[in-house]
Amino acid sequence: MSHVVLQTSSPLHELIDELEPFVVREADTVWRLRDAYLSSGGQHALAECLVVIAGRPRRFFLHLAQRTHDGAVVVRPYASPPLDPLPSVKRMIALLAEAMERAHPDVEIAHSTIREAFSDRYRYQPDPQQIGWDPLLPLDALAGRIDWEAIYGRQGEVEIEIGSGKGGFLIAAAAQRPEANFLSIERARPYAVHLRDRVTRHDLRNVRIVRADAGPFLAERVVPGSVRALHIYFPDPWPKKRHRKRRLISSGFVAAAAQAIEPGGEIRFVTDHAKYFAAATATFEANSDLAAAPVPEAEMSDLTNYERKYRAEGRTIHRARYRRVTPT
Repeated sequence: MSHVVLQTSSPLHELIDELEPFVVREADTVWRLRDAYLSSGGQHALAECLVVIAGRPRRFFLHLAQRTHDGAVVVRPYASPPLDPLPSVKRMIALLAEAMERAHPDVEIAHSTIREAFSDRYRYQPDPQQIGWDPLLPLDALAGRIDWEAIYGRQGEVEIEIGSGKGGFLIAAAAQRPEANFLSIERARPYAVHLRDRVTRHDLRNVRIVRADAGPFLAERVVPGSVRALHIYFPDPWPKKRHRKRRLISSGFVAAAAQAIEPGGEIRFVTDHAKYFAAATATFEANSDLAAAPVPEAEMSDLTNYERKYRAEGRTIHRARYRRVTPT
């Protein structure tokens, strides 16, 4: 049967709470999610859907079930009455899966039997109406070192995440701590655009995004001693020897990072790659401006979808934390 598996560690009721009705149009076809209804036990839900093709409507339900052994949510056609595996039905399953991934930071599409239904032709587009603010900063238009108060419109501690990907950590942290200001340095354009859309949809006015190389950005654009915390979670380990020069963490990067954070500020680093962890921690510890600090396991666990995925695969997760110990 056609289905999509959503990897998550959150209860189904939280995912349904974040899911909003939507409409997607393409040529003479309209896909509409009307509503979603949670079962009394909280492990199942039905999504009421409507597909209109050339003016002819068809109403049906999709079934969402949360598995007990791993917490994943399976989205498939409801069994009664049976649904034919039509392209329009498959596309509705794909649209619902995409909507859930976009709506909640702890959701990632992990598996699908209908990959052909995830067509770029039908991807969501940002709201064409002016949002009044844009979290994606035009870096080329910003002169010199960045004035945090100017870009956030307020004072507040600044925390930077390098390589935010789909934004699992950043979205959750910004929502939980609205008094703090968060910056994402995300080099990859698709991730930066995706994150921009999520930030605006969640109306997280305390988040900004830049597309830049992290090392030069920290060294050249950040006022020394102006950042409270730097988060580095699961950077690409570039395991092949000939590619190691591409790794984020080098002595030059660590020097720029140490310069950027304030005295008492910290760098948090998490990876599943043991050899990269050993090399990175040696580089951090070689910098005299930094000192290793105790790792708060509760605060530095299950921060990203990568971690939840790797833990489910049985991988060991390595964590480190360093504080700035010298004046800037």
